[in-house]
Amino acid sequence: MKLDGIIVPLITPLTPDESLDEPGLEKLVEHVIAGGVSGIFILGSSGEGPALPDTTKERLVSAVCAQAKGRVPVLVGAFGVGTRQTIDLAQRLTRRGGDAVVITAPFYFSQTQAEIAAYASAVARSQSVPTMVYNIPQMAKTIIEPDTVAQLARVPEIIAVKDSWGDMTRFQQTLAIKKTRPDFGVYQGAEGVAALSIARGADGAVLGLANVAPKLCCDLYIAARRGDWERAWALQERLMVLWKIHTHGQWLPCLKMAVSQLGICSATTGAPFEPLGENAIAEIRRDLQAALDL
Repeated sequence: MKLDGIIVPLITPLTPDESLDEPGLEKLVEHVIAGGVSGIFILGSSGEGPALPDTTKERLVSAVCAQAKGRVPVLVGAFGVGTRQTIDLAQRLTRRGGDAVVITAPFYFSQTQAEIAAYASAVARSQSVPTMVYNIPQMAKTIIEPDTVAQLARVPEIIAVKDSWGDMTRFQQTLAIKKTRPDFGVYQGAEGVAALSIARGADGAVLGLANVAPKLCCDLYIAARRGDWERAWALQERLMVLWKIHTHGQWLPCLKMAVSQLGICSATTGAPFEPLGENAIAEIRRDLQAALDL
């Protein structure tokens, strides 16, 4: 499976009682597909994956796959601490649907690079769908080093890496893996270096802001891939104006509030996140207007 372009790490619309907001979810899926995304990644950081009850996770997988109807691939996050735990979670979720599994390094305990490689290899080989490895040390606590990614790229069941650390030196080392395995996907997850990463050869980007502005993100990808640098850098600057929405409180409630301001779904984020105040909401509205000319 090859995923060139923008993958959206979908937020999970919730009702005030934290059950799944299915009408909002339907609107959101249609919004991002209409914006041109190449794939939908559910149960990631933007999707509150580690925090949601398993019943909600399972229902979400079923609902998104039913709504997407094969128009774009659906990637399913399965984040765990132990190898057996992650294998079981991934298998349980993908029985509900999904075209690939996404796993981080095990979180909570610190792990060596050898342990991370053994963990990811074991999880990937146990699944009926391919696996993407997700480097996000700011959440998982442990960096997956480029040499470890290169080792994992020798596992046929592992087809890609998403790197959200934002370290371009490490990212360019990861891109070098494509010299030995050209079909191995390398995706940038940090908005601030999206255009630069695509210009350097990334297959695409996994951008939380694609929940808000999928077309802007996809246009940026197209411009950078074509070498239209003036347009690519201009779109990157607009993306960074939009990124300011994250600065008015905890980043995830801010992202969900921005989507809610488009009339797509509610802004509810699961506890213990607290609702944003009126000043923060007003600032988010201003950022949306500045970036998207609303």
